[in-house]
Amino acid sequence: MRHAPVLLAMCAAAAPLGCERPTNVGAGLAPPPAVAAATPGAPAAFPAASAAGSTAPAASPGARATAPPAPSAAPGAPADAITLIAGGDVCLGKALGQELLRDPAHDPFAPVAALLASADVRFVNLENQLSDQGGETQHSRHPLVFTGPPIGADALARAGITVVSLANNHMWDYGKGAFLETLGHLERVGVAYAGAGRTRLQAYAPAVIERRGFRVAVLAVTGIWNQGSLWQHPAREFVAAAERHGVAAAVRAARKQPGVDAVVVSYHGGTEYLDAPLPQARAIAAAAIDAGADAFLGHHPHVMQGIELRRGRPIFYSLGNFIMKVKRTGPAVELAMLARLRLRRGAPPTAEICPVRSEGLGTVPLAADPRRAETEAAFAARMRHVSAFIKGEPTIGPFAADGCAPLEDAAKAAPASPPKVAGPLR
Repeated sequence: MRHAPVLLAMCAAAAPLGCERPTNVGAGLAPPPAVAAATPGAPAAFPAASAAGSTAPAASPGARATAPPAPSAAPGAPADAITLIAGGDVCLGKALGQELLRDPAHDPFAPVAALLASADVRFVNLENQLSDQGGETQHSRHPLVFTGPPIGADALARAGITVVSLANNHMWDYGKGAFLETLGHLERVGVAYAGAGRTRLQAYAPAVIERRGFRVAVLAVTGIWNQGSLWQHPAREFVAAAERHGVAAAVRAARKQPGVDAVVVSYHGGTEYLDAPLPQARAIAAAAIDAGADAFLGHHPHVMQGIELRRGRPIFYSLGNFIMKVKRTGPAVELAMLARLRLRRGAPPTAEICPVRSEGLGTVPLAADPRRAETEAAFAARMRHVSAFIKGEPTIGPFAADGCAPLEDAAKAAPASPPKVAGPLR
């Protein structure tokens, strides 16, 4: 096992670039030899996802009295569709962690409560551990090492967050003890998790959420690890690493679980502040959709990237920051989106995007933004820009009163897409 000084030294080297891994270190992780040599249908190093479920309790409509109410169907009639809303990176450490310690009732999700309440299932990427470090929420010498306080789990539960991804590069910031503490706090409040567990099998298994008889399996993997290669780190037994054959196998296995109606894949990877998804992200997304996933949710770059429709299923290469304070400023990092998916049994999902704008330690949804016209225009310009790097991008329909807009297949939409813009956004 790596010693703490080595971990901290690596984080210190990355510190000048903000709260994430340096942009020039690792676009992703190479698969271990066992996976690289395996056939696509049976990767030796990727446990069968159908063998075990998430270690978190299966979420249910009555799991938390404070959860926003889910839309109801006729009594006794299983739903043919449910709504899932997904946000990108959420960091409850650093300054927000201190605010939670000062005021345990603080709700960073309050501005988006209406959007969260519009869905049956609510997903985010939890970009920090939840552990008691004696009041510390960010290392004094290594700013890339941070944690949310235990009360952060209660904040997630109050907001009605159903399931989080723990497959990301900050899941070992304070080591194994804090990692296991994180699992315990999420279990305590009834928030399910994917992409991590107390065993390797649990880490690669999906969290299966049921709403009104409709079951969605959520898989999560990471292509980024702050302590070198995840494949060679002790955390490989506890956190799910990204590899396209393995992801495809896990999707197929999740599809075979009894009663599973939809599969959603969460992917943490790419390069920070890059407008275009990397080849690894494209390959993993394609493999996931081709294997039967209904949607692909990307995060980590801290900026929005383009959206692709593949086989009618949406690929969000990067949702951007949901609730995360980063050092950079400007529209590219301040604008993000929630993906609202209508998951349907036996059919591709319908999808909407709901812009949000980072402000202070929180986020402002478009529907409540005092600068709505300005934000809407900036968001549209940003999406036109990042769409330049994507083939098969959908058309964005008009924004409704709730601040969300439908995604439509560009081939079926009447207006042509705006001219594509080359080069990075400055």
